[in-house]
Amino acid sequence: MGENLKYYVILHITILIWGFTGILGDLISISADKIAFYRMLISFISLFLIGFFVRKNKTITRREIIILLFTGGAVGLHWYCFFLSIKLSTVSIAVVCLSASTLFISLIEPLIFKRKFMFSELFISFAIIAGIITIFGFESEYYLGIITGLLAAFFAALFTVINGNLIHGISSFRITKYEMLGGTLTLFIILLVSGKVNSSILEVQPMDWLYLLLLGLVCTTAAFMVSVWVMKFISPFTVSLSITMEPIYTIILVLLIDYYRGTNQEKMSAGFYVGTLLIIGSIFVNAYLKKRARKKLILKNH
Repeated sequence: MGENLKYYVILHITILIWGFTGILGDLISISADKIAFYRMLISFISLFLIGFFVRKNKTITRREIIILLFTGGAVGLHWYCFFLSIKLSTVSIAVVCLSASTLFISLIEPLIFKRKFMFSELFISFAIIAGIITIFGFESEYYLGIITGLLAAFFAALFTVINGNLIHGISSFRITKYEMLGGTLTLFIILLVSGKVNSSILEVQPMDWLYLLLLGLVCTTAAFMVSVWVMKFISPFTVSLSITMEPIYTIILVLLIDYYRGTNQEKMSAGFYVGTLLIIGSIFVNAYLKKRARKKLILKNH
């Protein structure tokens, strides 16, 4: 543990950086679809340039590229809904709703991988639903933000499950690069259909450009590359469990910023925090149960 301590610290610094995603989304003054579009475009360009220095082990087929581009579309819709949720409610509500992706994964994964629904996953799902209902009951004025936040969670679950299948044959770097391209194209189509592809698309305030660059380069490209690198020293399970801390870090950050500003924008009711504890607590219980099941399987095989 002591030997790997620095890698745990690096991992949690990375998760803390991800926690700034929602805060930057709140600070940027342009619309949610434009934020998501520029985030993915900046990230794709940076990954495309980095790709010249990355060793390519094998070529990927046209079919795999098409799947990656469509999966990237789901990533793009996820970020669009996430930033829209922030604009329609608060950062705290958006990140807590995003935690419901565990619920959607437990429903989607058995369908895609054709396995039975696990009782523990269904139990956890009901606990998450109870948490969402609690938040709905106490923060009903933000119902549109909650609905779009849950949509963001659904798309997050969708691309997570698909990537869980793709990662066995394609490098994580290539998956991310092509998915950033797919998401950029999807969001460009959304902007085109909504009539936002005109000269005004480049009318972005200097501070917004700075925040967008931080979002695309630091919170996306750099954080992704570090999270992949750290898996050489820490197990993927530990990484995925640690990522559940992201909403907690984000809520702490936004409350500190809110206090510093002297505003009450992120001040929520007691019911919101009860619902949040139900959701995040159930995610940790789910991780614990899966860890225990994995240990039993290992012992059984030995």
